[in-house]
Amino acid sequence: MKISIITPTYNSEKTILDNVQSIINQTYKEFEHIIVDNLSTDNTLQIIKNIYLSNNISDKLRIICEKDEGISDAFNKGINASSGKIINILNSDDHYASPNVFSEVVKVFDDDNILLTHGDIFFDDPIYGSNIRKPLLCPVTVAMPYNHPTMFIKKSVYEKYDLYDTSFRYAMDFEFICKLSKNIDDLKSKSSYLNRFSIVNMKAGGASWKNELASLRETKKALKYYGFWNLSARKNYAFRKLRIKLKTVFSVFGMEKTVTFWRKWKWENKHE
Repeated sequence: MKISIITPTYNSEKTILDNVQSIINQTYKEFEHIIVDNLSTDNTLQIIKNIYLSNNISDKLRIICEKDEGISDAFNKGINASSGKIINILNSDDHYASPNVFSEVVKVFDDDNILLTHGDIFFDDPIYGSNIRKPLLCPVTVAMPYNHPTMFIKKSVYEKYDLYDTSFRYAMDFEFICKLSKNIDDLKSKSSYLNRFSIVNMKAGGASWKNELASLRETKKALKYYGFWNLSARKNYAFRKLRIKLKTVFSVFGMEKTVTFWRKWKWENKHE
């Protein structure tokens, strides 16, 4: 069972080494790595090529180097170019936390009823505190139920339900899960939580992290479009908006530890 890993890149020379190394170190070797590069001007592509060449596995690497129209567009290019049965999107500043991720993932898909598997991330945030984040497994009206960087999805799901909406620049993963939740009966039962270890080490500082309010507005757009904009959605939207604004205030007054404490409580106690 072949796994396709898609990595969008743009001037990623500072982080791409860990990303690629975590892929080629996997004990399960039936994979391909698709780089979708937005015309980097640094050494990103040379670093990638050198690692694959030095390990004599250049046949597992494919590079698409052209201007894209945003992260969603890069995701879609990679998916369209993939030849694997299972797809994971691993951003250039993230890396797999264990060399056994792929071998554990393929075991899950021995069950033909499973459409996606997912797990924990280690969220590396030197400002507000790092922690292990378990998936909330909540309704989309509450929040994003899964950790998107850990999601391994059957390519057939994309083929049947379409790709990422390119009008979403930050919350494209949430829009995609709303779409699946709308179209697949009991999505949770067709998803498998792989909780043996953290799957991905994820660095803070991504597009949605830097543009939280814009990302939140896009979640509202998705909820409305798919008919999930109910009382619960409105309440949780208002709470999340308040939380983002409070975080900004706390940061201005040097109260980052308050955010750290809140996050620690949230991710340790809200997992259902």
